[in-house]
Amino acid sequence: MKTLHNTKNCRYRKFLHIQLKHGKISGKFYKFLCRNFPYRVTSREIQLCVGKILDGRITEEKAIAILQKNDNELRRQKEMYQSNIECRKKKSHVEPSWNKCSWKVL
Repeated sequence: MKTLHNTKNCRYRKFLHIQLKHGKISGKFYKFLCRNFPYRVTSREIQLCVGKILDGRITEEKAIAILQKNDNELRRQKEMYQSNIECRKKKSHVEPSWNKCSWKVL
């Protein structure tokens, strides 16, 4: 899934990006979070897993496995992504209001 949030408009993604640059988390884990959670990276389970990784209590592979087990959040994120795509398609097909004028200049 394509992310709608980036490091400029999401503080937690910026925090994760800084941790990535300092070598605290790997690119694989960062990419997993950004691709699978395009809307809400700040859910409780994600924050707990990131905190445990930064403390060194669990490995990134275990954290990825834990997050993949939670199908509810992943499914919810995918549904939100699909509804956003559908909404954007509907908006792109609608003619702008400024283009709909009742009078015409000849």
